[in-house]
Amino acid sequence: MIVTVTLNPAFDHLLFLPKISLGKLNRAISTLRMPGGKGINLASSLAVLGEEVVTTGFLGGQGSRMFEEALRKIGATTSFTYIDQEIRTDFYIIEEKENRQSLLIEEGASIELRYLNSFKANFERLLPAAKLVGIGGSLPKGTTPDFIKELILSANKKKVKVVLNLRESILKECLDSASLFIVCPDLRETCCVFGEDLRNSASRPKAAQELLNKGAEIVILKYGDLGYFVAKKDEAWEGEIEVGGSNVIMLGVRDGMLAGFIHNYMKTSNIGEALKFGLGAALSTSRSKMNYLNSEKQAEELCLMANVRLLR
Repeated sequence: MIVTVTLNPAFDHLLFLPKISLGKLNRAISTLRMPGGKGINLASSLAVLGEEVVTTGFLGGQGSRMFEEALRKIGATTSFTYIDQEIRTDFYIIEEKENRQSLLIEEGASIELRYLNSFKANFERLLPAAKLVGIGGSLPKGTTPDFIKELILSANKKKVKVVLNLRESILKECLDSASLFIVCPDLRETCCVFGEDLRNSASRPKAAQELLNKGAEIVILKYGDLGYFVAKKDEAWEGEIEVGGSNVIMLGVRDGMLAGFIHNYMKTSNIGEALKFGLGAALSTSRSKMNYLNSEKQAEELCLMANVRLLR
């Protein structure tokens, strides 16, 4: 079983329209609303790939039932801690005429200590049956990186592999003192890790080595739209796949890639093959209007388009 943790989940509300006119009335042609957040997206794609997955975090308000029902329909099991505040909504605006996509993010609820304690108790109950824990997304108010460190150390004690998909500012607080299976920095707001610009091919190995030295077994770094550098101690790969077309939606694509990589690597233990399949899963996600991939079959077909090469 895989457990994914999203401490600050959200509804992803997609608005499709030809073009935004700032300061004026804008009418959406169509809309979609679905459960979202880094760990939620990861769980959704893993479920589509046939993995047994339980997703957890904080959930509250009138939308909770719809949120959980949508996840269960995909095939994920839910085990949330309930709070007395509404779940936030993130708005993803797709301007089809301009081929432009924008994300507006709400901050989310503040989490009281009693809810943090309830979540930790629930998390501990899930660990004995877990083979892997994926932790991703932003931190809600009331939590600090130390809370993430507690979860990592709890998983380490149970010998459960840990995957982190977090911003650098949070990652820095979670490294060194823990054993980490995969570190995949959240690079939505930057192209840099530890001061290394990942658009520069010479910088990627340096950034990866920094993370490997701090306790990661595998490092996944994104550059460009669908380009990834993957490394472990004695091996490094790089791969890209063309997005293509004007109707792609990039919401959840990074999480689809990570899900595909995890799914394949846990079967093959080959990071080159896992990278290739992950790129196919990412492209499948971009061709879905949802924040998860269409199907394992489509990911397998699309991964044949990936350009993957061994660097060392």
